[in-house]
Amino acid sequence: MKTASIQICDQKAITRAYTMLSVEMGHVAAATAIYEQLLAHYGADNARWFLQRNGRAFPVLSAMAYEVGTQRIDKRIRGINELLASFLEHKTDIVCIGAETAWLDIATTTYTDKSFHIVPHSNDADLDRLLSNFGENVRIHDSVDLTRLYGTTSVIVTFAFNVTEHSFFTYPAAYRVCGLDTRQAFSELIALDLIDSPLRFHPPDLVEMDTDEMTCVLSRALESTRRSRVWTLAAF
Repeated sequence: MKTASIQICDQKAITRAYTMLSVEMGHVAAATAIYEQLLAHYGADNARWFLQRNGRAFPVLSAMAYEVGTQRIDKRIRGINELLASFLEHKTDIVCIGAETAWLDIATTTYTDKSFHIVPHSNDADLDRLLSNFGENVRIHDSVDLTRLYGTTSVIVTFAFNVTEHSFFTYPAAYRVCGLDTRQAFSELIALDLIDSPLRFHPPDLVEMDTDEMTCVLSRALESTRRSRVWTLAAF
């Protein structure tokens, strides 16, 4: 491996850029965008060196670069959307806890007959700018009070990182929303593992949540451990 040339000022700039993107786009989209920029400006060797040195600051980005590769993310998300088809049949409203645009960009154009209600994962997000990126079937729901969306034709979708049999990391908004009472008010509570990769470091803006709080966690990490459960699990 050749000597890396990334300077400390670059690290600070990348941190600022990643933070800004992840606030509005979510971790997966932000990580994909930043990693592609690292490759373009520094090459594969220096990009990996940078992430090895700074993985604690970029746990999701580091996991994607080392374990997954950004080229597989789009394919994986499209695969998850195909699996969701059976869950979303006869459903009218999808409540998305976290504005993970890597998934939303594909899902909102795939399921054009559904209404998407996005609960942003950050209070710092520019909601008008976020909404401008989507079609007429997308609405911003800037409150965790979802009472008006209760019903058998509504599902909750959120996002899971570092999935194990017992827990996963997710956005704090999902932790506040999802629970036994919510499970009784919606048809499904579904967590999507978009990167299917372990995290080496704890993401500071995510919280740990029990898998049992969801009715379904779509992740290959649970393929062998949850097949015997009565809850539905689709792995790919």
